[in-house]
Amino acid sequence: MAPTTRTARFLMAGVAAAVALALTAIIWLRQPPFDTRFNGAYRRADGCLIVITPREGRVLRYRMMDGESSALWPVDEASFEAGPGWAERRPVLLRLTFRFGSAGRPEAFTWRQSERELPAERLPLPETLFDFHSDGLRLRGKLVTPVGTGPFPAVVIVHGSGEESAVDSYSDPYLFAANGIATVVYDKRGTGESEGKYTQNFEVLANDVLAAVGWLRSRPEIDPERIHLAGYSQGGWIAPLAARRDGKIRSLLIGYGPAVPVVAEDRWGYVYALREKGYGDEVIARADAISDLIGAILDRGENRWSELGRALDAVKEEPWLPVVRGSDSALGFVTASRMPLWGVRLYAWWRLGKTNGRPFIDRLYDPAPTIEALHSTPSLWIFGGEDQSMPTEWSIAVLERLRAGGRPIQIRVYPRADHGILRFQIGIGGERRYLGHETGYFASEVDWLRLQSGLPSVGSVEPENR
Repeated sequence: MAPTTRTARFLMAGVAAAVALALTAIIWLRQPPFDTRFNGAYRRADGCLIVITPREGRVLRYRMMDGESSALWPVDEASFEAGPGWAERRPVLLRLTFRFGSAGRPEAFTWRQSERELPAERLPLPETLFDFHSDGLRLRGKLVTPVGTGPFPAVVIVHGSGEESAVDSYSDPYLFAANGIATVVYDKRGTGESEGKYTQNFEVLANDVLAAVGWLRSRPEIDPERIHLAGYSQGGWIAPLAARRDGKIRSLLIGYGPAVPVVAEDRWGYVYALREKGYGDEVIARADAISDLIGAILDRGENRWSELGRALDAVKEEPWLPVVRGSDSALGFVTASRMPLWGVRLYAWWRLGKTNGRPFIDRLYDPAPTIEALHSTPSLWIFGGEDQSMPTEWSIAVLERLRAGGRPIQIRVYPRADHGILRFQIGIGGERRYLGHETGYFASEVDWLRLQSGLPSVGSVEPENR
């Protein structure tokens, strides 16, 4: 029976991998490439800074220093329109019409809103596309510098878990360069135009960050003594690890990134959802028991799939299960999946398997010792108080303990913000309708990098300080 079992497993795994790869290819082919022609920072006639980057395909997104942001939907080749909130197109409240230069590059736009009509000019921020190498792979990066000769302070963006091209879609380089801070962003391995296989292995990704820092230090327009790291979401695990290894990073800026292990961040997804619906410790303990089974499978390689199936069957009629289903957690994924459990098993094998002997992600990694080892590297941690996917209160508890031990840590909290420091309203069905970023968030980021670089403040609006 053993050879037959092995053959069956091999065939099932092969079919699952083939199906997954085919679905990935179909999704990729269906998604139009980002329209990057409009990428940049623009200065409106009233002095307002506006950063424009793609959202998806030809749909753009604008962001302003005060946090206002919305999608820009294409009307024709040069015109876009926006509605209320973060993503609505109707009713139309804003129209932008771009003017193209002789090289076919957008150089300015007219902002039409209510009775206002204001021109805006693109800032001439120099951009350099480049390749660098890490672990034998070629990675694609982009350097955006302020206007002038330098040497400039600089920051390397440390990505979240997304698989989109950061070079093509991230707005941070333009925001920071427009405020005097040169910025490097790059496509993570396995994304955009970078080589390699996509991974969430923090050790591997920290080495890629160090390779980007090494390239940046070689540039004559950059001050090698004033290089910062800015880690967002999952980058909150990676940036401190890279800073510890480098030893010369000027400061860390962490946006909505965790200071707890991955398993704790994962647990928060369903704990938050259950708390929001009024469930208490007894129900959370029942969800924990199932989550612990998933953890035993994923983190310790235990074959407890049958036990997991029985546990899921035992709670399938309980009223709290729909609340957990689809939450930002492994439990949420498993309970929301339409695949049978054997399909989830094959997907986990395909997605979470090792590459070159390295795990896809180490869910047991605890960042606290790494942060504690950064004795003289100042860090600013920015949180949303209503973050559904990242445990703000648990992370703050860790950081406050480390700060009490003498670590140079600052904490800022936007009490009513979600992940991404996004403002929101609760819709009729209870869903969150996003409105833009919190007022003062972007200015707080810029201020931190400028002050840590020895430059004057831009005058941020301060959130709650902890």
